[in-house]
Amino acid sequence: MALFLLFAIRQSKAYSSKFRNIGLYADAYISLNMKKLYLWSLGLLFFLLAACSTTPSSDKTVKIRLAQDPESLHPLSYGNAYALQILNLLYQSLLTVDIADQSIKPLLSQDLPSVVINDSLSSFTFRLRPEARWENGTPITAHDVAFSLKLLQGPFLENERWRAQFDFIEDIIYSPDSLQQFTLVCRGYTPEMRLMAGDFFILPSYHFDPEGLIKDIPYQIVRSKYDSVEQLPHFKSLAEKINSAFFARDTAGVKGSGPYKLTSWRNGQHVMLEQKPNWWGSRVSPQPHVLKVNPEGILYQIIPDNAAAVLALKAQQVDLMDDIPLVSFLEMQKQDDLQEKFNFFSPTTYDLVYLGMNGASPLFQDKQTRQAISHLCNIPQMIQTLQGGYATPTAGVIHPKEKAFYHPTLLPVAYDTVKARQLLQKAGWKKSEEGWSRSLNGERIRLELSLLYRAGNSDFENMALLFQQNARQLGIPVQIQALESGQINERLKNQQFNLFIRTLSGNPFSYNFVPLWHRAYAGKSGNNVTSFGTPETDALLENIAKEENLNTKYSMLQELQVKMQEEGNLVFLYFLHNKLAISKRIASPVVSSLKPGYDVTKFEFKN
Repeated sequence: MALFLLFAIRQSKAYSSKFRNIGLYADAYISLNMKKLYLWSLGLLFFLLAACSTTPSSDKTVKIRLAQDPESLHPLSYGNAYALQILNLLYQSLLTVDIADQSIKPLLSQDLPSVVINDSLSSFTFRLRPEARWENGTPITAHDVAFSLKLLQGPFLENERWRAQFDFIEDIIYSPDSLQQFTLVCRGYTPEMRLMAGDFFILPSYHFDPEGLIKDIPYQIVRSKYDSVEQLPHFKSLAEKINSAFFARDTAGVKGSGPYKLTSWRNGQHVMLEQKPNWWGSRVSPQPHVLKVNPEGILYQIIPDNAAAVLALKAQQVDLMDDIPLVSFLEMQKQDDLQEKFNFFSPTTYDLVYLGMNGASPLFQDKQTRQAISHLCNIPQMIQTLQGGYATPTAGVIHPKEKAFYHPTLLPVAYDTVKARQLLQKAGWKKSEEGWSRSLNGERIRLELSLLYRAGNSDFENMALLFQQNARQLGIPVQIQALESGQINERLKNQQFNLFIRTLSGNPFSYNFVPLWHRAYAGKSGNNVTSFGTPETDALLENIAKEENLNTKYSMLQELQVKMQEEGNLVFLYFLHNKLAISKRIASPVVSSLKPGYDVTKFEFKN
C-alpha cells in the first residue's frame, strides 16, 4: 500500500448534519423540500441499481460506495484519495503497511531493507521476491525500480507532487549478482526513510516504455541534470505517451503487479476490479499475510449523494459505506432490521481538523492576539454538536492514541472569553463602542476578522457560525466566507486571509513537519501558510526529522506541541472518527484508523 508519507492538507468532505442550537435549518423549508429530495434520491437509486445490474459480480464480490469518481487512475497523477485507494490494489510498492497492526511489511521486496548510514548518506538494500511477475509473465527487476524512479523525477511528466518528496533518493546501484537486488543511495537519514524509500509504485517498464527510450539514461543523470535531460527528445516523446488517458482510464493501459485488474469503469457510475487468475502473490509459499487476497471482485459504486448512498446501503446494494452522515449513522444503529444486516464501526482517524491564523497579518503578528482568538474555539461543543461525540480532542498535531509521542499533560485550548479579553488587552487592544482597535505603526487598526471554509462542507459552515457567535460575545465581528477549494488555496498562497478551517491528513509513521511549519516554507512558495515559526521551532523541527532515538524524539515532540500552542498560529481541534457500516455477510472485517479505514483484500464471506 503506497501511503506517500508527507502530511497532506485537504478540505474535508461535506457531511449531512443537524445543528439545532442556532437554528440553521428551518423546519418549514425541510418539510417543503423533503418529498422532492426523497423522490430524487429514490430515482437516483433506481438508476444506480439498473446500472449495476449489467456489471459482472458474484457472491464473492464486495460492493463499496465511493462518494466521488476517482477521475484518474494514473499512478503518477491520480485524481484523488479514492483513486489512490483503488491504485493500491492495481499497483504495488516495495514495502507496505499492514493496517491491522500498523506495521511496515515487505511487499514486492522479499524482506525489509538492510540499512547502512554513513555521514551524509544512507543506503537501503532491497531484494525483490523471486516470484514477483508482471502480467506478461516477465520478472520484476531492479530495472523496473530504476524506471519508476526516473518517472518520479523526469521532465514533462505530471509528477510535481512526487519530485520533491522522493528527491532524497540520489542513486540506484544494481547488484552484480542479481537483477532482483539493488541499493538505493539516499541523502541524509531520517527514521521515516525506512518506509519512504520503498513507498512508491513500481511500474512495468515494458508496458510504459516498450521502445526502451530512457532505458540507458541513468537515474542519477535524470535526477541531477534535470535541465539537460529536458532537452533530450527521448523524454519528450515518452512523456507525451505516458501523460495520455490510456494509462489513466483504459482497462488495457491501467495495469500493474497488484492482485486485481481493472475490468470496467463507467464514469460517475462504477469501477469494477477482478482478481487476476494465477496472480504471482498466490504462488509464494509460505504465503505472507500481506499477499493473501480473498474477494474475487470489488465493485466500487460511485454515489456522490449521501441520501442516495444510505438508501443503497439499506437496500443491501452496497456492502460497505464509510463517512456516513452522523444523523443516518445514529438512526441506522437503532433499527433492528439493519442491526441484523450490518456491523457498525467508528474508528478514530488521523484526519485533524484545525483553525489556522495568518501570522503575517498585522492583526496576528503578536502571539497574545493569536492566543486570545484560540480561546474562542469551544472544542467540546463542536465535538458534541457537530460530530455527535465521534471525534477525539487534541492538544497538538500528534494523535492522543500515539501515547509514545503525545504530550501527557498538555490540555487542548479551552474556551474562555475572560482569558481572551485579558490577552487582547495585554496585546494593546482597546475596547470601545466601535469595537476593538489598537495603534500599529502610527495607524489605528480594528480587530475585524474573516473566516474561510470550503463551500458545501456543512460541518465547517457550522463550525464557522459557532466561532462567529463566540467572537460576537466579545465584540469581535467575524465575516464567514464559503469558497471553492481552488479559491481558498489561492487566498492562502497569497496571504489574503485572516482565519481558515481545514483538515490535515496524517499518519503515525512520519513526524517530519519541516515542509509544513519551518519558516523556510513560509510565504508564497511553501505550505507554511500561517507563517508559524521562530528560530527555536525551526531548529526543533529539523532535529525531530532526523532523530532516531525514540526517547529523544519523544522529548522533542513534547516541546514542539507546547511551542505550537504557545504561538497560536494553528489551533488543533480534534481528530475525526470514521463512521462505517459493513455487511454481516463479511466475516470479521479488518477496520483501521489508517486510510481507507479497512482492508478489503482480507474480507472473507460467510457461507
